[in-house]
Amino acid sequence: MKTNRSIIFIFSFLFSYLVYFLLHNIYLYYYAIPVAVISSMLLLTYTSRRNYFYFVFAFLLLIVFSGVFPIKLSFEIISLSLVVQSLLIKKLAIKTVNLSSKLEVRRDLVQIAIGGIFLLILLFSYKQVLLALVLLGILVAHIIYVYGRKMKKLINLLERDGVIFGSGAISMAVGAVLLLGFINRFDFLFFSLFSLLISDPIATVAGLKMVKKPGRKSISGSTAFFVSSLIPGIIFFGLFGVIFAFILSLAERFSPIDDNIFIAVIAVLLSLVFFI
Repeated sequence: MKTNRSIIFIFSFLFSYLVYFLLHNIYLYYYAIPVAVISSMLLLTYTSRRNYFYFVFAFLLLIVFSGVFPIKLSFEIISLSLVVQSLLIKKLAIKTVNLSSKLEVRRDLVQIAIGGIFLLILLFSYKQVLLALVLLGILVAHIIYVYGRKMKKLINLLERDGVIFGSGAISMAVGAVLLLGFINRFDFLFFSLFSLLISDPIATVAGLKMVKKPGRKSISGSTAFFVSSLIPGIIFFGLFGVIFAFILSLAERFSPIDDNIFIAVIAVLLSLVFFI
């Protein structure tokens, strides 16, 4: 296990730092190292259930919100590092087969509420607040994960069977931070976050009655994703909004990895193709 954690840490650090290295000015290379190192430990310590998670978390808050590092730098490196960790840590990738319609609706309603808050904050351009909320969410999830025996009622209300508590919220947070770090245009950022935080849970709710096998997505769910994401898509981009919504709905339906992360990755690629 120690070897596996070491490999994940090294790979996530190198990946996040090297991508940043390729994208930015040479004068910021050395400043990026502590952010890359600490963020590469975050989910590893989250899943270890050890007290040093809090030290890593506190240090990450200190270096990110000290004002020394540009907020965009922090978003980019943290998101890249968390993407690698969330895909490689087996505890976060466990799939459940016991899906409950009522539980899924509760989870998705909570996600829609959180997404609405995120979009409202984004309208005021408070990216620091959004990053703080993401990190706070990871902290709260870890506390519940560690002390879960005393909070069974809450866990039963919001978490699926057979997964580590907060794994779904973490993947959503990783996708959101990835979008915030790599999409520069406000209109496309708003559209992408809306698709991730609002359209995706709407698709889950809409597809529940049509799903006959756990984990299998339905045409009705994909249609709901497409129609709901059309609202900001057409408002901001007209006909191109239809194309963007359709591409992201395909990403949600045929995602080979966690759809929260895959939707964000495809949205970032679209932004690079159309708005670079």
